[in-house]
Amino acid sequence: MDPGRRSVLETLKEQVPFMRRALSSVSLVGVVLASIVLWAQQADQPTASAESPVRGLYNWIHSTGDAERNFSFYREVFGIELARSPFAGNAANVSPEPIRPVSQAGSDALVWDLTNTHGSRFRTVFMRAANTPFGLELSEFFDVPRSERQANAWDPGASKLIFMVRDLDAIVPRLKTRRAPVVTIGGMPLNTPSGRAILVRDPDGYLVEVRQASSAAVTAAKTSGDVIETAIWISGARRERALAFYEKLLGFQVRTTRTANDSELRVNGLTEGRLTQTTMAIPGIEVTVVLAEFARPTTATPAAMPFEWRVQDVGAPQFQLEVAGLDALLERTARAGYRFLSVGAKPIQRPFGRFVFAIDPDGILVEFVEPTANAR
Repeated sequence: MDPGRRSVLETLKEQVPFMRRALSSVSLVGVVLASIVLWAQQADQPTASAESPVRGLYNWIHSTGDAERNFSFYREVFGIELARSPFAGNAANVSPEPIRPVSQAGSDALVWDLTNTHGSRFRTVFMRAANTPFGLELSEFFDVPRSERQANAWDPGASKLIFMVRDLDAIVPRLKTRRAPVVTIGGMPLNTPSGRAILVRDPDGYLVEVRQASSAAVTAAKTSGDVIETAIWISGARRERALAFYEKLLGFQVRTTRTANDSELRVNGLTEGRLTQTTMAIPGIEVTVVLAEFARPTTATPAAMPFEWRVQDVGAPQFQLEVAGLDALLERTARAGYRFLSVGAKPIQRPFGRFVFAIDPDGILVEFVEPTANAR
């Protein structure tokens, strides 16, 4: 909340007892006081989305250990195809760039500063799922140390893609053919309040949840394809701390908060504990982000293990957000005590715009992209 606005609010609250005495003989005192209290309550609400620096989501990115292998998985199981980079311009009839061979992986000093991977080589794979308004991206880094630790859903900093699909019974055999490891207890889809669901791992061990879409969602789908909707899941150690970043700093819109039932725990590979899920929307785009907080017995194994992601680590999750007013956002981010991945917390400049990486409280990487005026 703006300091000037807070002082006005506090002043009004302090004056309420005096106004009550002064206006006790006036029949409208109840209306006046009720209006003041209502205004004060509204003033305490989170920043409105219209004031958010976020304007949309270009890509959800996770790093991979083998770009060809992982793209093959997503294409064969979910019908996901290669796509053009959102920063490649608007030329018509231009085909997506094929996956570069490892021998042609790029090396760029600006990207080194952006990702803090000096001396690395890298390649990216841009993809698009049906009925999904944002891109999916795989990034692969070479010549720098990287971790290949696989996340559990309850690890702070873990993430997963959630695909709502047209026909779950058609997807499950494809997962079996690909020998995708199943996390869900029992190894088969379970009934949940959001539909039948199963949690598996892609060839890197990255978590992918597959849900049966509702009949209404299937009917409303704008295009054909196996995927009806795509959502993003992130796990945090403390929900309030994560919301301070996503809701208060970035203006994500909180929709609902609920406690999961036993079947939802089992989907995530657990038989006990508590799972609290908060759904959020990214301003400027129809994308659902699920913020998860797990509470498990202290004796539970394996224990939750927080992540300290580096962009080159296999499975490293990354939001790529379109933003406006980048300089002011960077100042607010630093003032709030959040860390940056990019060297010196300084954006790099590209023809499309400026790019810089921040880090959320649980280690998830968040890239701010401010496009130039002619790129919007």
